[in-house]
Amino acid sequence: MVARNAAALRSLRGIYIDCGWADQYHIHYGTRILSKRLTEAKIAHTYEEFDDTHSDIDYRMDISLPFLVKSLGAQH
Repeated sequence: MVARNAAALRSLRGIYIDCGWADQYHIHYGTRILSKRLTEAKIAHTYEEFDDTHSDIDYRMDISLPFLVKSLGAQH
């Protein structure tokens, strides 16, 4: 997916991926691979794992929303 869409991914103003390493749906395994593929393709992104699950993680918005605001504000 990354190789096939590298140009489009590079055109994005920001890519932010996070997940809990205890995610009950196990998405952390796939997001680790996605981050690795992005890194290999030299596509800028932010990837963070945190000590929690998939649920009740609203407190993570204190991290993700500022990233989004900064990324969206970069265009004038």
